[in-house]
Amino acid sequence: MGSGLEAVSHYEVLGVSMQATAAEIKRAYRRLVKYYHPDSLLAKKDQAAAERIRQINAAYAVLRDPQARREYDRQLLASQTWRRSQPIASPPPTVSQEALLREAWIRQVYTPLNRLLGSLLASLKPQLNALSADPFDPELLAAFGLYLEECAQKLAQAQQLFRRLPNPSSLGKVASCLYYALNHLEDALEELSHFPLNFDDRHLHTGQELFRRAQELRREAGQAYAKISL
Repeated sequence: MGSGLEAVSHYEVLGVSMQATAAEIKRAYRRLVKYYHPDSLLAKKDQAAAERIRQINAAYAVLRDPQARREYDRQLLASQTWRRSQPIASPPPTVSQEALLREAWIRQVYTPLNRLLGSLLASLKPQLNALSADPFDPELLAAFGLYLEECAQKLAQAQQLFRRLPNPSSLGKVASCLYYALNHLEDALEELSHFPLNFDDRHLHTGQELFRRAQELRREAGQAYAKISL
């Protein structure tokens, strides 16, 4: 996540160079996440730690993915070249590159991803209601298994959409909420998949709670998006 035009690049956020290997990026991410973890002494004393961890997660979400990293590097280098080519006293362009990237991200990422998430998040309750008729019924369990497979496919589509373009820095809050929503959904589907194996209701309750939290994060993303003036 993050465009090539923010004041601090993803590489600077993680404290690595553009030539850093995937292993070096992973080590830097783990070190910073541990340092800024909400339970750490630093996070408890520093109110900005929560925003810092969002930046770290956003940076790693892009740099860990080879395709997203290549696109980010391309935009970052293009941005640096553009800045060097501008006269010192030149006025800013009428339509900024940030605005163009923001429009593209909303059209190609946020809008279709938000629609897909809405459909996915609304689908669990009817499935649980159907299963509650007889959780041990083989046909109902088979239908529930097929539902989980369909959800996994939709989640993979959503994750692919999310990685399609790096988000502009002005939409960092929106992207961060969506990032966590996708993570919660991934955990939810894994949790729900355990129920047919041992019939423990706790898997259903935990999965439902993770869906609920993902819905809240999607709502927060929408609220953050509504505050952005295009």
